[in-house]
Amino acid sequence: MSFPIVSIDAVKEAAHAAAERGESLNDSCPWPFYSDAGRQFKQFFILRKAALQAAAAESLS
Repeated sequence: MSFPIVSIDAVKEAAHAAAERGESLNDSCPWPFYSDAGRQFKQFFILRKAALQAAAAESLS
């Protein structure tokens, strides 16, 4: 099965926006996780979520 080609920048932007809105990974990824875009989305989402959590923890201390 083939999927449309999506730029890494578009995937990154979508993942960051979803993480910043506080959405869950499973509900926010528009691509199947077994696709390249889905795997990249997951990586960008997790990294952005971690950065947001670290920034929130930093602001509390």
